[in-house]
Formats: sequence, C-alpha cells, structure tokens
Amino acid sequence: MSPCRTLAEAAQRCGRELFELARRHGFPEPEASSGGTESYSWREIAAWLTRAGHVVPEEPRDLLVADRALRLADVLEGADEPPGVLRALGLPVDQGLRAY
Repeated sequence: MSPCRTLAEAAQRCGRELFELARRHGFPEPEASSGGTESYSWREIAAWLTRAGHVVPEEPRDLLVADRALRLADVLEGADEPPGVLRALGLPVDQGLRAY
C-alpha cells in the first residue's frame, strides 16, 4: 500500500509546491476523493518527481517502521496465529493484538 496524501501533505513531505506541478502531463491522478478532498499516492508522486528530475527526500526510518508495524497489526488482527508467532513478534499471547 502506498499511503494516500493530499497535495498539501505531499508538498510538505517533498519540500516543494505541487499544485502547479499537478497540472503537468503525466502527474499521477488522485486515488480517492472524500468530501471534495483528493488523495494521491505518495509513491506515484515521488516516482513522477524523480522522472521529472526533482530530488525526492527519503522516507524517515521511524515513519517507515511505524507504517510496517501498523500494516502487520492489521494483517494479524483476528488471525488465528500460534502463540509462538505472537511471542516472536513481541505480542501478548493471551490477548492477541487486542492490547495494541
């Protein structure tokens, strides 16, 4: 999954104004729209910026780790995993992921 962001959020992340760039040919289309707010794939925006010759900052490691941990929690939610798997992941065995 590529986190969806508004153009303003993506602009903060890459340190440049994206509203003008979004009008150019080939800029990624919005992935979702809710209440008039369009969301874009950060991965697609970053790839487009790179192809256009712009420098794209790397994703901070702490955000990357947190994103992956949340994805894992989503996958394991309600899954019938053996206690050894949960212990190996540092999760409580008797409660599964309910504590997280």
